[in-house]
Amino acid sequence: MNRYEQTSIWQKTLGKQLEPDSYQKERELLRVQFENFRDKAKILAAEIARDLPEFTVHDITHLDALWETAELVAKDDFALTPAEAFVLGGTFLIHDLGMGLASFPNGINELKKEPIWNDTVASILKKKLKRPIEEKDLLKLDIETEKLATENVLRSLHAKHAEKLALVSWKNSEDKDVYLIENSELRESYATIIGLIAHSHWWSVGELESKLPKVLGAPGIFPSIWTVDPIKLACILRIADATQIDDRRAPSFLRTIRKPSTFSDTHWNFQQKLYQPRLERSRLVFTSKSPFKINEVDSWWICNDTLKMIDNELKEVDSLLLDTNRQRLKANGVASVEDPKRLSKLITVEGWSPVDTKIKVSNVAKLVSSLGGDQLYGKNTLVPLRELIQNASDAIRARRILEKEKPEFGDITVRFDKDEFGDYIEVKDNGVGMSQKVLTGPFLDFGESFWGTPLMHEELPSLESKGFSSTGKYGIGFFSIFMWGKRANISSKRFEKGRDTTMVLEFNDGATSRPLLRKAKLEEQIKDGGTRIKVWFSNSETLNKILEGTKRNRKLSKIELIESLCPSIDCNIFLEEKGKSKKVIKANDWISISPLKFIKRIIGNSYFKMLNEEEKEFATQISKNIRLIKDKNSKVIGRGLIYREEYRSHKKKERFSFNGVVTVGGMRTSGLTGLLGIFTGTSHRASRDIGIPIASEEAIKKWSTEQAKLLAKLQLDDEIQISCASIIRACGGLTGDLNIAYHKTGIVNYPKIKEIISASKSENFLIIWDSSVETYEKEHTCKVELFDYVFGVESGIPGILQTGSSDHYVSWPKDNWEWFHSKSLQGIITETMSECWGIKVSKIEDQSDISSDEKEFSASIGKANGKDVIIDHLDIMKKSI
Repeated sequence: MNRYEQTSIWQKTLGKQLEPDSYQKERELLRVQFENFRDKAKILAAEIARDLPEFTVHDITHLDALWETAELVAKDDFALTPAEAFVLGGTFLIHDLGMGLASFPNGINELKKEPIWNDTVASILKKKLKRPIEEKDLLKLDIETEKLATENVLRSLHAKHAEKLALVSWKNSEDKDVYLIENSELRESYATIIGLIAHSHWWSVGELESKLPKVLGAPGIFPSIWTVDPIKLACILRIADATQIDDRRAPSFLRTIRKPSTFSDTHWNFQQKLYQPRLERSRLVFTSKSPFKINEVDSWWICNDTLKMIDNELKEVDSLLLDTNRQRLKANGVASVEDPKRLSKLITVEGWSPVDTKIKVSNVAKLVSSLGGDQLYGKNTLVPLRELIQNASDAIRARRILEKEKPEFGDITVRFDKDEFGDYIEVKDNGVGMSQKVLTGPFLDFGESFWGTPLMHEELPSLESKGFSSTGKYGIGFFSIFMWGKRANISSKRFEKGRDTTMVLEFNDGATSRPLLRKAKLEEQIKDGGTRIKVWFSNSETLNKILEGTKRNRKLSKIELIESLCPSIDCNIFLEEKGKSKKVIKANDWISISPLKFIKRIIGNSYFKMLNEEEKEFATQISKNIRLIKDKNSKVIGRGLIYREEYRSHKKKERFSFNGVVTVGGMRTSGLTGLLGIFTGTSHRASRDIGIPIASEEAIKKWSTEQAKLLAKLQLDDEIQISCASIIRACGGLTGDLNIAYHKTGIVNYPKIKEIISASKSENFLIIWDSSVETYEKEHTCKVELFDYVFGVESGIPGILQTGSSDHYVSWPKDNWEWFHSKSLQGIITETMSECWGIKVSKIEDQSDISSDEKEFSASIGKANGKDVIIDHLDIMKKSI
């Protein structure tokens, strides 16, 4: 006799009765069909280990043991009808079968048809390849990725798959259907509810009452009193499954054979050490066979956490059964889980003391208020608006992909208004919207983003695999709104649901208060789907600070504020004020708007108006140099021009002092010196205030080389040409005909430098800093005449990417910090020598005298008043030793 047959639950319901049995025939039908059911489930369960070898035992020993744990937690007089016992036993058999590929009649091909498959693969590949995933990446997977995806999807789907397992058929060798429940009448009567209850073990306790049907009647072949209570059975299943964690789940020899990984082994270890629990005073008592030693600390704490989980399950189930007027279970908690020290007397330790030193956040509200505001973002009052628009655009992109909308789909409205609570800003979008589960889950979980999570795969299936990549990644941006004020109102509705499903979340005292969740009033309902967030200002001066933007010397219009904040966004942005709405930005219009309008958006229309007529004319002229930058798939990833003014002689005043910008998700981040335009990028840190352009070195090189040709056609001052050339060189481009260095013959470009070196008979050339001669002449009040083998050049590499932080520097484009700067103007001269002399740059470096911080060289560079002019810290480039 099997052990499960010895349980009172079995013997009172499906076992052969000692007394005369009025329903012997009906009882025998259920018993025989269950045993047949069990024989098939045993085969499927044995296959789970092939696909999930890291997991503890899920074979028939686990399925049978659930009868014993169910008996342990239930009272002796716990009432179950034979039909309920059959259904409960069926849920025991199938609740975990979905963890094996064998439960899918068409194997992995069936698994791959599930929307979550591609989402899971995309998530794995994103981390592995560290780049956005393309459709072709999903078509041909390496063995490791496919195996990992299979494991993750089986685990994610197993409960959902269990819902249909009792109705699924497999084809035998005679092409006939084979079912887990052989009898068609029983299958029709109970397969559906068995599957639903089996699925429920993955739900929260709170979902049982809303998702499961009430008490089911009996089919005609059974007595009418043989009813089935799905909620009661679901409670028994989840408790029995959670409680069955003793050494039968992790046999020692099996652990030795499988050799699970370090993380999995901690689970194997603690279950291997546990005895079966016993029941004392309505509490389960777990004990260990041997102490947990110092090298098993992690395993002990996982055991501790597991027992706490069981304790919580028991309490929630007890509450549900009590509240719904159902018979309660005998067990309603786990002994000693409240105190690790007391638990260690049952789950013993050796050589260490279980003091819970796990990092805690005692005041979550304070942490949110701090890190979600000034401490993370500084005093930048623009941040909340940036974050709200950013979150709105993420939601729109998600809907755009799911509904296959056009690239220009998606509206964001920024509304400025006032009501009885004061001035407020409202940001509204028509994106995917949030379900109640998301609105009360990840949305309020500080530091946990919804995007890229299993919940996203569940709520928005296939989104990730279709290339969606959110700009928001850290789950903290929303909380920045409390930098503005403590009162906020969030309304949201999933795009595919009815308007009456709109939910409202209200904050009345910032992050320190518990928000109120309610259904939206009729006038608050969202028609098309999406989210609406309204924040009231606590300080009347906040709005004025917002309109200062980053330009503290002038006030921006609301239109300019929005254009400045999100210059390359791929959504339509409207400004609503005093009941009137105006489109400020058209989705992706930064690619196509006129060159001059493009420049005005970057530098600000108010700043452009401050320029004199000559400067405006020059801005119009230089704007014609604007060119697109595309990636290998012809997607536009940048648009702009190169221009930089820097007068070393200080004889002239700089004409322009504006920069380009890197955008992340369309939002402005870092500045760009010398690059006037927009470069799309990725975030460098959680505050998303630093962006790194995504353009490849090859793309930047090609674009900057073209810029050199365009600049050469303009009548630019020599010093401006050198400034522009230094930017082009830093971008890896060719400077062409732009002047780059000083020489006896004047300011020279690359072709002229090549001509000078080729024609020279000198074996050595001197390279000096471009300001050396000017400094010498000022100090000695003289005029220096250079030797013809001397070049004055800018030796450094200009800093292009501006982080806006004095303590945070990011090098872009990637620099070569050796003495020979392949991206400096000085490097051009050295490369030209290499070209003319037929000697490798590295060899020239080895045989030359190069000044550095540790060592410097000096030489005469020319004559002044008939005397040699000696300059320190120069480079003596030698053709030969």
